[in-house]
Amino acid sequence: MTKKLEFFFDYVSPYSYLANSQLNSIKGIEIQYRPMFLGVVMEATGNKPPGALPARGKYLTKDIKRWAKHYGIPFKFNSIFPQNTLKSLRLSLAAQNHGVFNNIHQSLFDAMFVYNQDLSQDNVLAEIIKKNSLDDYRLMEEIEDSSIKSALKKNTDEAIARGVFGAPTFFIDEEMFFGNDR
Repeated sequence: MTKKLEFFFDYVSPYSYLANSQLNSIKGIEIQYRPMFLGVVMEATGNKPPGALPARGKYLTKDIKRWAKHYGIPFKFNSIFPQNTLKSLRLSLAAQNHGVFNNIHQSLFDAMFVYNQDLSQDNVLAEIIKKNSLDDYRLMEEIEDSSIKSALKKNTDEAIARGVFGAPTFFIDEEMFFGNDR
C-alpha cells in the first residue's frame, strides 16, 4: 500500500520552495499538494513572520541560501515582500482540477524565488498560465470561482485544526512534520 504525504504550503514561504524541490525524489509515496493561506494560519496560531525578530530574520536569510546551495537550486529573495499569494494559491487549486498542476505549481514557486515576480498580479499569473500552454482565460476566471475559494478556505481551516502553524508542514497519516528538512 502506497503511503500518502500531505504537503501544506504557501508560495510566499521560501522553505516551502526548498522542500518542494526535493519531493519528486521521494519514491513509493503519493504526494497530496495542499495549498493553504499562510497569513491566516499564522494569525490563527499566534505565529510571527521571521522578519518580526531581527536576529531570526538574519539567521534565516543565511540558512535559506545555504539550503538552496545544498539542493543545487536557484534562489533569490523576492524584493516584493510581503506579498499576497491568495490568487496564486487559488490558481494552483484550479490547475489541480484540470490535471495541469505540476507545471503551474513549479512556475509559481519559480516566479517568486527565481524571477522576483509579484504573484498578486493578474498579468504575472496569466503569463505563467500561457508559459505552460494553457488557456489563461479559463484558469484566470476560476481563481474567482466560489468552489476554488471554498477549497482554499477548507485547506487553510483544516491545516489550523490539525495543528499547522507555519509552512511547509507535512503529514504522513496523522503524524505532523514541520520544516524544509523533514
